[in-house]
This record gives sequence, C-alpha cells and structure tokens, in this order.
Amino acid sequence: MARKTRFGRRPNNTGTVVKLSGKRRTPFCARVMSDERDIITGKKKQICIGTFTTREEALNALSLYSLKKSNSISNEEARNIAPNLFDRIVEKTQRHVPTFKEIYDILYEEEISKLSKSARDGYSSWIKKFEPLHNRAINTISLADLQSFFDNTKYGNGLQVHMKVLCSKIFKYAVIHQHIKRDDDYTSYIKVAEYKESEKHYPFTIEEIKKLKALDTSEAHIMLIYIYTGCRASELIKIDRSHIHIDEYCNDDGTEMRISYIVTGSKTEAGKNRVIPIHNDIKKYVIDELLRDDKRLIDSCYGNIANKSVLPKINDALGTKHTMHDARKTFATLCQMNHIDIYVRKKVLGHKMNDITFDVYTNESKNILYKEINRIKI
Repeated sequence: MARKTRFGRRPNNTGTVVKLSGKRRTPFCARVMSDERDIITGKKKQICIGTFTTREEALNALSLYSLKKSNSISNEEARNIAPNLFDRIVEKTQRHVPTFKEIYDILYEEEISKLSKSARDGYSSWIKKFEPLHNRAINTISLADLQSFFDNTKYGNGLQVHMKVLCSKIFKYAVIHQHIKRDDDYTSYIKVAEYKESEKHYPFTIEEIKKLKALDTSEAHIMLIYIYTGCRASELIKIDRSHIHIDEYCNDDGTEMRISYIVTGSKTEAGKNRVIPIHNDIKKYVIDELLRDDKRLIDSCYGNIANKSVLPKINDALGTKHTMHDARKTFATLCQMNHIDIYVRKKVLGHKMNDITFDVYTNESKNILYKEINRIKI
C-alpha cells in the first residue's frame, strides 16, 4: 500500500494536504469533504481536488476552495485569482446539477404520466415553449432569466399562467432535492402577461338561441345543450348514458321533487364529477340526442364536432363565427342576466369557491342547483 505523509492539521471542514508516496511529478494531494456519503457507513466521502508540485500550491487550492464554498468570493473573482486552478476545482467538486428539461423528464415519469391524457398533452406542450432553457442547469437560471423569457414570448395570459405552474413544479423539485436553496426558487415572483378579454369569444345572443330552437336539428340541439349547461366541449363528448339522470326523485333540501341532471366534469378538482342541472328547455334535447340507443352525434372527437359535424353547420345557419367555448360563455352570461346565485353559477361551471360553507352547501343539494338554474328564461 502506498504511504502518505500528512502535514499539520488544518481547521475543520477546510480540507487537508497529503504527500503521496513514490516518485511523482505532482506528489501533493489536496482533499476536501464532499456532500456525498458512503452508502454503508453513512460517512462523508473525501474527494481529491487536484495534485500539485508543492505543498504551498495544494494549500492555495484548499484556500481557494474554502473561499468559493463559503461564497466569500464570486466565480469571476476566483477565476481571476487562479484561472487554471479554479477550473480544476469546479470540475472535481461540482456534483451534477440537472438541467431544466432533465427535471421535467423526472417529474413526467413520477407525476405527470399518471394524469389524464389531456393534462399530459398540456404539460408536453408547455415544456416545448421553454426550449431556450432546456439545457440550462437549474442552479444557473435566475429570476431575470425567467422574467425575460416570459416578457419576450408571444403567448398570452392563459398559456403563461400554465407555463408558470410548470416552472414552479420544476423549481420546487430542485429545492426538495437540494439542487438549489429554497431562497433560489423565484418562480412565485414571475409576472405573467396581463389578462385581456379575448375578442375571439363572444356569447350567443338571445335571438341566435331562439333561431337554434327553431332550427330543430340534431346539431342545434347539441349546441343548445352546451349553452344551457355551460359544459366544456370535452365534458359532453362521448358522455356515458348512465351519467344522465332524467326525472329522478330528490328531496335533499327538504322538498321532494323530480329533477334532471348530468354528472360530468374535467380539468380541475372543483370541476370533476360535478352535478350539472338539465334545464327544462333542453330536457327533450338531452333525451333525443344523448340518451338515444343508436349512434349519437356526440360520440365523436372534439375536432370533428368543432370543425365538421356541429359548429360549422351552426355558424352557417346563423351567419356567425362562434367557437365551441362561446356556448360556455353564453351560459355564464345568461346566469348573470337572470341573477342566478353566484355560488350556484360557480358550482355548475366547476369554478373553485373560496367560501367553504357555500361549497359544501351547494354540493349537497341537487334541488337547489336545479331550481336556481331553471330560473333562466329565454
């Protein structure tokens, strides 16, 4: 076994210099404690930051290492003092810090892959927007980098909010796994683009709704169901017949009555498995279009309904340029026009409520939801 000569003891956690045995061109070895521990003993491992010609050079290396580790000097200052030595220290001592994209890939395997297909598709789309940051080590990305990225993208408020959520997940993972300090997670300070009311979406007018009723086609029926329920397009597509309840007895508010409702929902916790009353004006349409035994128009994909079978025919008949989301916007407008209780409105739309009393109350009473929504008059 090679013999080593150990020199005078240095202060704790500042490293040590040993002289390696044998004839060597650089016999003096500078060693420091790493953050990595032996898997069996649990003790911290020693790592060599370099071998040097003289003991003084090795001691200088330890001094530079100590100054850098304690953040007493910056990387630039350390590199100016001893450029070659600094690069050697960094190469030997810096553990691998994952990149922005590497952390995302880990999160995808651990969390995102277990979500619904629409959620997975959303995350897959958002991460692509961050391509300029993909190969940056997470500890090198500053708030200025993030804010500059958000400021210089063409994306609007809605997409930037989702992108900020993804950023927060990635930086939170980096904090938990000690790739960065808690104070280095700046994601809560990111400012997203200002919300602007979209000119693309506008509600159906009362006259247009009346024309849809007069059309009396399957396409018009489907659109009226969307308008009167406020459902997202995906929430009715291929809906299971068992989730549609017609004239069911209910007395959950103390009054026994027959009510009709749908159980559906997606996207958020507040929106999942929620009760959506079937307004009396569309009960026949629901029976005819959603409960029919043969092939239903709704048994399709979003692209087909939005671009082929339903929406284009509605726009042609009305001479409009509506989107599928306009039906949901119309429902919210009708609720406001008819002074529908704000908590019932949020409950039916699947929006989160901050008042837990009303949240529980409206969740427990189908009758209240049904009676309130049927106050909408056209």
